[in-house]
This record gives sequence, C-alpha cells and structure tokens, in this order.
Amino acid sequence: MIYLTGDQHFFHSRIVEICSRPTTKEDHNDWLIEMWNSVVSKKDDVVYILGDFSLGKREETEKILDKLRGVKHLILGNHDRNICNSTRFESISQIKSFHHIVKDDDNENVKLSIIMCHYPIASWNKKIHGSAHLYGHTHGRFQNSGLSLDVGIDAQNYKIPTIDEILNQLTKRSLDLF
Repeated sequence: MIYLTGDQHFFHSRIVEICSRPTTKEDHNDWLIEMWNSVVSKKDDVVYILGDFSLGKREETEKILDKLRGVKHLILGNHDRNICNSTRFESISQIKSFHHIVKDDDNENVKLSIIMCHYPIASWNKKIHGSAHLYGHTHGRFQNSGLSLDVGIDAQNYKIPTIDEILNQLTKRSLDLF
C-alpha cells in the first residue's frame, strides 16, 4: 500500500493550537504515532512524507521514526534540516516523482505521473499531460490549481490517506485525470 502525508510537526510546541488539532500539546507526539500506526499496518507499506516531519533534534526524531510502520520517503520541508541526513528514510529529496497505474474510462491501465514537493508549485513536469502534483506546507489553507492537492494531515482531516484515496479526491473535484 502507498500512503501520502506531511506536516506532522513532531516536537512543535504550538502546532496543536495553530492548526486546531484534536489533541493536547502534551499528547501530540503520541497522538501522531497512534494515528500513523492505526493506518499504516505493515512494515513494508510505502509512506511518502511531504515535509515538515519534525522540529525535534535528530536523535529524538529518529526514536519517533523507529516507532512508525512503513518504508518512509522524505520530501524535505522547511522544518526538516535536523533530519536531512537521517538514515531512517529509504530516500530523501526536494522533489520526488513516481508513476501509479490507474484505470481509465475504458477500464484500461494508464500510467499517471505524480510529482511531489513540500510546497505547492504553479507548474510541474507533465502538468499539461495530466500529471498530478501533491504537496503539503499549507495546512489546508490553500488550494492549488489543476490536478494538485494538499496531502498534509491538517488538509486530510488528520488522517494519512492512500494513493487511491488521494486520486479519488482529485476526481471528485471534477477534474479530468486523462
């Protein structure tokens, strides 16, 4: 299974109040761990983290990472300097892309390009050919144009969605994927 998320902000002293998260400041880290592991059920599930994972020191952040299930890929955010060289990630990059197979209207397999960055960008690779852009950073306070969506936990109602759930959200916005 492939999951997408971002903007956890572990060890951020004010994120609960800033984003009205349904937890307390004292329980925030534990709430995030429990929420993550209730969704990501297998250690080989793939999780793309679209930045701003933790404001904590590298050592304490890596202890958190060790508690979280899944093969983790980090797309760097503006609050990730502390873990930009961590060995707990399968990959670390500024921008990452991959292809996902979806069915078109004729039930044929179509390869969809997905471009991920912490920040929303106005134009991305293959945008005019129907590629999707996923981002974080805005905490649900900005809607980009085109096939673009904020996958951070605040924009996703404090959940970690699968790639198929994200594609369904894009489809519900009445955008033509192909």
